[in-house]
Amino acid sequence: MNRRFGLYLLITLVALSACEPAPVQYPSSTTGAPNPPQPPSVSGSQRMQHVWNKAMEGVAMGGSIAGPYGAGGGLLLGLLTGLFTADAHYGQLNRQIQTEQQKDQQLEAAIEQELARQRELENQLAGIVTPPANQAPAGAAPAQQTAPIGTQPVGRAPESNQVAGINKPVAPPTTAPPFKNVEVRDINGDGVPDLWIYYNPQKPGEIMRQEEASKGDGRVDTWSYFSQGQLIRRDVDSKGLGRPDLVFYYDKEQLVREERDESGQGRMTYRASYQNGRLAKVEKDTAGTGRTDLWIFYDASREGEVVLKEERDLNGDGAVDLWSYYESGRLVRRDVSALGLEILARQEQLPAPSTTPKTVETPGG
Repeated sequence: MNRRFGLYLLITLVALSACEPAPVQYPSSTTGAPNPPQPPSVSGSQRMQHVWNKAMEGVAMGGSIAGPYGAGGGLLLGLLTGLFTADAHYGQLNRQIQTEQQKDQQLEAAIEQELARQRELENQLAGIVTPPANQAPAGAAPAQQTAPIGTQPVGRAPESNQVAGINKPVAPPTTAPPFKNVEVRDINGDGVPDLWIYYNPQKPGEIMRQEEASKGDGRVDTWSYFSQGQLIRRDVDSKGLGRPDLVFYYDKEQLVREERDESGQGRMTYRASYQNGRLAKVEKDTAGTGRTDLWIFYDASREGEVVLKEERDLNGDGAVDLWSYYESGRLVRRDVSALGLEILARQEQLPAPSTTPKTVETPGG
């Protein structure tokens, strides 16, 4: 009898779980306001699947606790639980789906807004056209040259690395810049912008950055950075590789450090330090291993580049193996470590000095 009653109860619960409740009809509002979107109703198949899943969970849990009788009780509890929680379960899923859809719509709107802003910027930049220097618009007064921009950096820089840009006279802008803190100029008057000046939006007139196409081809190859209106760094792409291979650092408009990528491999192999604008120290990676192996010290108290001492790492382990000392730029003494002496003995030669040697001494010699 109990078995038959349980079977009837199971059939009744399964039938009820497959039924779809009829939606409740409410009278329409007379104000004409649109009704808020309603979540989709739960279908009979979804309800039955949820009830079945809960029933199987109840069977597994009841069977693990009390064997076959527990499985039967777990089956009934699972059916009842699934029947009464189906709406809440799928309602939560629907709300999560709607939330994700709203996020996608907001993201698409933001992307479309950014694309529209970029198109507007491209249109504004396309409108910046400067007439040739020898052809002025009718009725227009001749353009006057403005004062130099920025200041000339003080300090030593290789003659081959001099680039145009920071202190040359430039023509005034012929049209309004796209942004109030950006000024675009055509220095050589060929109709192609070659100087971009970025001002501090919080302090009008204070330059923050300059970009320059020094070759006049519209391709930026020099970047200058300012702090409180003073030049602090200048990056130069002298090889046309699209990345800086010369970097100059300044303090109070005076050169204090210089770095070079002499091999063109994307890493600095030469570093020079300056004191009061004079060369004081040079560090080089002569082997191309990414580690400094030559140090040259200069007398920064004298004019010119007067060498005081050289240090060399002969085997690339980061330790100095050979010391060379100079007076008035002439080699007077050379010291070598035991490991350095062994390396030189295998090479059967000494590094060629940069000047004519007076005397050469080694420890114990």
